[in-house]
Amino acid sequence: MLAAATAVAATGMFLAAPNASAGTSDVANPGFESGNASWNEKVTPFAGHPINNSSAWPARSGTGKAELGGQGMTGMSRISQQVTVPAYRVPVLSFWVRSDVVHGGTSGFGFRQLIVEATAEDGTPYELHDRMNKGGTNGSYEQVTVTLPDAAFYRSSPQKVNISFMVVEDAANRMPFLIDDVSMEYRFKKIDRPVVIPGGIFRPIGG
Repeated sequence: MLAAATAVAATGMFLAAPNASAGTSDVANPGFESGNASWNEKVTPFAGHPINNSSAWPARSGTGKAELGGQGMTGMSRISQQVTVPAYRVPVLSFWVRSDVVHGGTSGFGFRQLIVEATAEDGTPYELHDRMNKGGTNGSYEQVTVTLPDAAFYRSSPQKVNISFMVVEDAANRMPFLIDDVSMEYRFKKIDRPVVIPGGIFRPIGG
């Protein structure tokens, strides 16, 4: 005879730590409206500020945006910011990108590559998204949303995470990748957990 109290499997439940709720984005200056405040910029070998409000390449919203690449020189442009991922949360990164198709004149296509990474607290980088020069967005911004991997970023304690956007390019490239409206949302983890029903009878869900 089956035991009086048995476990019935319940699926599709969103669970987290007790008394916890989903967190909102803590990305500072997410639309670059305050210039490079809260963001680190690195460009090499050329100089300048990837984060700007130049009207030559419009922002998605407001006037500020990050303009990575498009220098006509072999090099690298990078912006980064550190955020704190709360305990028992699944971090989800969203941003808007514009990447017009690059034409390099007589030399054909210029090379450029956008690489988006999240670096865990232990210093290990994880690639979240990349795209090459021919993946254009037809002159408009498109949203990209990526979930950071559980194995590295879902923890029982808060974790400091570095988010970076980097473009590498050659001298034939004349068009930048444009980044705007960056956000990090923290969601509950979806967990399948048995539910104990006192006095119940073991049976499959839906049976």
